[in-house]
Amino acid sequence: MSSQGSRLSRRRFLGTSVAAAIGGVSSGLFGARAEAGQRPTPALPLAELHPSGMVDEAYWWKVRSQFNIVDGLAFMNNGTQGPMPRVVLEKNERILREIAEDPSDNYRRDDINDVRAKVAPFVGADPEEIALTRSTSEGMNIFAHGLDWREGDEALMNSHEHGGGRGPYLSLMERRGININVIDIPAPPESQEQIVDLYEQAITPRTRAIMVSHITYVTGLMTPIKLLSEMAHRHGVLVSVDGAHPLGMLDLDFHAMGCDHYSGAGQKWLLAGGGTGVCYVKRDVQDQVWPLMGGPPREGATANRYESVGQRNVPSLLGMGDAVDLQDTIGKRNIEERDRQLSSRLRAGLQEIPGVHLWTSTDRGLSAGLTLFSVHDIPMGNVVRALFDEFRVHIRTMGTGNLNGVRASTHFYNMPHEVDRLLEGVRHIAANSGNYMTTAA
Repeated sequence: MSSQGSRLSRRRFLGTSVAAAIGGVSSGLFGARAEAGQRPTPALPLAELHPSGMVDEAYWWKVRSQFNIVDGLAFMNNGTQGPMPRVVLEKNERILREIAEDPSDNYRRDDINDVRAKVAPFVGADPEEIALTRSTSEGMNIFAHGLDWREGDEALMNSHEHGGGRGPYLSLMERRGININVIDIPAPPESQEQIVDLYEQAITPRTRAIMVSHITYVTGLMTPIKLLSEMAHRHGVLVSVDGAHPLGMLDLDFHAMGCDHYSGAGQKWLLAGGGTGVCYVKRDVQDQVWPLMGGPPREGATANRYESVGQRNVPSLLGMGDAVDLQDTIGKRNIEERDRQLSSRLRAGLQEIPGVHLWTSTDRGLSAGLTLFSVHDIPMGNVVRALFDEFRVHIRTMGTGNLNGVRASTHFYNMPHEVDRLLEGVRHIAANSGNYMTTAA
């Protein structure tokens, strides 16, 4: 079993009558598959997607129509890779054609700066504090390797961290002799205050930076970044945030949160496609952070110096601007509330199923769009495979240490009946657990 869960057979899936299995849901509502020789359905102008009046299910059906998700597939794994909406796909295709026809302006620097100017207010930052990167991991490396560490300096993190955020510090431990202090966070914790207290108790005179996920990739725990940053700064400690998931899920404001660094992914909840990311470095600490490539920090330089990486995927970068435009049109608060409503519906349903263990907190202040759960002692891969094969729901396996389960991502393009179909599948698997215990060859 791969980390992505079971490998899905697209040929097998497309050959199955999914519509009949889910009660004849109209394929038009899910976005039509283009037949041979037919042009795909074009994206609606953004003005037609602007909410007018109450944001109801009819509105969310309209939003859903802007995705080319395969008919009948309940896709709930955008925590790994989100589907491009049509407006982003069309931008990528157009820029690729333009560069193929005239490669003379492949760098598109002015256009990239326009994307930066869109991203900055979207995340509550200044354009001079934003670097456009290729991934969350790149942004985490920019900050970690950009600091002048001394032997014996200490980085503080918790045991739930992703390798993309943890990895640079492991490298620094080997190369620079820094120490890594790892704390355990309960799953789920009791409160935001408990989380902050656990970090504060672990700070020593040698602690230089806290590396923390805003939303952890395993359980979906949401860290109170504002409270943590306030505490850390009282001790003279920097805060670097792995924000792979919140970008496009939460209504973010970096300045209000007070962190020193924040790295987010474009391909997940922002739905901007692969090879895209956002790295925020607070203006006040930029003189402490060297770029990974190029020269040392210089007076008057901005965060764009962290973009010195050579060739870049220009179509993807420019498409990220359209992803931001789409989410701005829908409204960041509307998206966050939609994500929370769907995830709350899922968690409430899971809690009612005998044999299901919910690893994710139901507290609004401690969770958002990610949900981790397990079903009896059934192997994770078997649960994922059964949900896809029998219910056409795509989620993934997830685990680290003693936290093992299956993870569902509920985003604004998902519909309540898809959540209910996932619950139906879990209910069936739990009630017939003996049929799913054996690991398939």
